[in-house]
Amino acid sequence: MSKITCVDISEFQQNIDFNKMKNDGIKAVIIRAGYGRETSQKDTMFESHYRNAKEAGLKIGAYWYSYADSVDDAEKEAKACLECVENKYFDMPIYYDLEDNSIVKLGKAKLTEIAERFCETIKKSNYRAGVYANLNWFNNYLDYDKLKKKYSIWLAQYNSVNELNCDIWQNSSTGRVSGYNGRLDTNVIYNEDIFSGKSDTKVEKPTLTYRVYADGKWYNEVKGLSNVAGRKKQAISAVAVKVSKGNIKYRVHLLNGDWLPWVDGYDINDSNNGYAGIKGKVIDAIQVEFSGVGDYKATYRVRKQRAGFWDWQHNTEKDSSQDGYAGLFGNKIDGLQITLT
Repeated sequence: MSKITCVDISEFQQNIDFNKMKNDGIKAVIIRAGYGRETSQKDTMFESHYRNAKEAGLKIGAYWYSYADSVDDAEKEAKACLECVENKYFDMPIYYDLEDNSIVKLGKAKLTEIAERFCETIKKSNYRAGVYANLNWFNNYLDYDKLKKKYSIWLAQYNSVNELNCDIWQNSSTGRVSGYNGRLDTNVIYNEDIFSGKSDTKVEKPTLTYRVYADGKWYNEVKGLSNVAGRKKQAISAVAVKVSKGNIKYRVHLLNGDWLPWVDGYDINDSNNGYAGIKGKVIDAIQVEFSGVGDYKATYRVRKQRAGFWDWQHNTEKDSSQDGYAGLFGNKIDGLQITLT
């Protein structure tokens, strides 16, 4: 039997002594971050499992359980996952757990597309991605060959041998390991390259600070995602953004008007290059570009006045889910969030 060096855990496994696990030969742990489309579905033990495993010196990965029945749902699940793991560094990929019987009716092509959308969304935030499924799923409900070319494969097959080539083989759901008084999933790691992930090359994230002008005044500064810049129902007419390191530029689009010039300064008394906007004239969109520190990108979104937030945007990228800017022409905005991912 191949050597067991990894376990995967969730809120259903508690009171774990990770130091004992490590002393018993366990090298890595894959932790459930959550499931579904909402951040409220974050695994209740994720934070403590992550912290305790990190303190024990174990390699760490994560997984997200899927109920997605459309490509759009897969993207929502990925975004929920990313919010739940924000500022966490992983030695292994984030895996998409596809096994729920309620979605097999979608068929191989659609399920493969769902897996791809989740993984690609995860990768945009500079994490590596992988797909977890059992042998039946990889044989009948997913295009294994297509996925294997692009993502890490984690195979569940409770057998004496694994019948598909994979990076990780989950060989049992009833394993026994020192440090936990119960049965749990055990895994064999075949590809040590999965440990060369984000945390190994992680560059410290710069501090991003921003504020908005609305209702005749500048609102308080916000750092990263610590709050929302702006107040509900109060339309924004100017924005100021700065970072502690790297290069940032930003511009805004006037309601019923055009894009104003790019600015890269941060001075609310400098209407030329200290902020983007014209006091008293409402804006309906913003663009932010960041570069110069690792692979970090500006990730930002705006809130429609009297409604909710639109989707996150990354720099000024355009694809099937991004417009290259945050907002919708002709619609006032009253809230802004910006971070680096």
